Amino acid sequence: MKNIFFDIDGVITIETEGWSKEEYLGRTPNKKIIPVINMLYKDPNNKITLYTSRFLEDRKITEQWLRLHRVKYHELILGKPQYDILIDDKAFKFDNLPLSIINAINKC
Repeated sequence: MKNIFFDIDGVITIETEGWSKEEYLGRTPNKKIIPVINMLYKDPNNKITLYTSRFLEDRKITEQWLRLHRVKYHELILGKPQYDILIDDKAFKFDNLPLSIINAINKC
């Protein structure tokens, strides 16, 4: 099974700034990446996890936004560490190009 993680703000949404419930609900969906996530979700060999540095009390508003924009996932993790730079041996640089994401996942 491939465990595939997607950040919410700045990947699934366009915006990254603003932390109120109204701002979270008003985020613009990234219409290039959501179909890719939903396609990957359909494969039983994939587990899709969405993660965010949003606080635990933002879970309901986050789930509401995900339902509204029909984002499919298996797990939602809130409270990831906030950072400016992430160094990870398995990280994939998001470039907003669906085909490059699919190709990278298929190489794993």
